[in-house]
This record gives sequence, structure tokens and C-alpha cells, in this order.
Amino acid sequence: IGVWTVGNIGREQGSIWIALLTAYLFYPTLYYIADDTMWIFLMVVTSSLSFDTFSKQWRLKPKKRRSFFRRIACLGLALMLYFAVIGSYLYFNAVITDSEGEEIKLSEAVQHFLTSPIWTDLKASLEATWNQARHQGFWATWAQLVDLTDPRGEINAYKVLGLSQTASQNEVTARWRSLSRDNHPDKVKGSEEERRKAQEKFMEIQQAYEILSQAKNRRQRRNRRSEK
Repeated sequence: IGVWTVGNIGREQGSIWIALLTAYLFYPTLYYIADDTMWIFLMVVTSSLSFDTFSKQWRLKPKKRRSFFRRIACLGLALMLYFAVIGSYLYFNAVITDSEGEEIKLSEAVQHFLTSPIWTDLKASLEATWNQARHQGFWATWAQLVDLTDPRGEINAYKVLGLSQTASQNEVTARWRSLSRDNHPDKVKGSEEERRKAQEKFMEIQQAYEILSQAKNRRQRRNRRSEK
């Protein structure tokens, strides 16, 4: 699409189909080239050459000038599609690094953002970030900002279990067992809505325990690597 868009600027024009077909035919070579960056570069070059050779021609008649509002609508739609593609790529492929050096997929971090301290307690989070920036500089502030977004959901998990962030794994396990027993859906004999809420609460407790257990396992693996 980029090749076709650029190729239709000015006094020349051409159909999109040749460039599009070339790009699709070039796709299987990804498995042989392996490097995504090099593959994209070669695919663009190949599509450009095919467009120039088989599709491009002189524009014999001047383009009919469209109305201002139609041009704005087309530009807005193009920008929306562009940012949708970029946003989708970042959401499923980008990673962020927390203060412990662990990489977290952006899609996972976004899911936990709405329960993070930076969202639920915005004023206190901004004050803490400002104080950090004044005394420790940008990178320390950035690390704290990432932690405040609770990318792995650990802060919210402690909140769900009603524990402080300094609680030991034994305390986490004991509280999880107690809450699971007290909030088990089978104990609810009320309406369908009450049973649904009990089920959601029970699943929230299980997810919180799973998040904290995974965090413990990551720390243990990291400690074993550092000891080697």
C-alpha cells in the first residue's frame, strides 16, 4: 500500500494490484531470510520494482480536485488505519522493562493498568513521580513510573488478597486458601446475580494467587542465575 501511495503522487499513476500481488508472493521467503527487517526491506524493494515496471504510467488527465471535506475525511481515515496498524503491532509485540530488569509484554501490562496505583490513585502517584524526578533523575523516575503502572498486576494482587507488598509467600498461600474457602461459589445459595458475583470474586482470588506465585518463581530463577 505504501508503494502504491507513493507511486501515485505527482504526474504518474498505477494500479495497486501488481505491487500487492508481489508482496504476497514474496511472503514465503520470510522463512528462508529469517531476519524480519531484511525481509521487509527486500519485499518493499521488490514491490517497488514491479510497480515501476508493470504498473506505472503517465497521468494523461489531471486529477479532478475533490472537495475540502472529502479530502479531510480521506486523510482522517488513512491516519486512523495507520495508527490502528501501528497500535496493533505494538500491543502484541512491544515489551517494557520493569525496575528488576524483567521484560513484560505490552498487552499484559495494558490489562493490569486500570487496577494499577498510577490509575486508581493518580494524585499520589504523580507526587511520588515528581519527587523521584527531582532527586534521582530521569531513568530512576522512568523505572518507578513503570512499576506504578503495575505491568504484571502484582500490586493489585496483594490488594485483592488483603496483604501488604512485604508479605511472605507463606502468608500469601495461607490467605489464598482462607479466601478461597470463604468465597467459594458453592457456598452461595442466593440469586443468579449473587452466584455470578461470587464466581467473579473467586476467580479474582485465584488469579491474584497465580500472579504472586509466578512472581516468586521469577525471583527464584533470577537469584539462581545470579549465583552462577
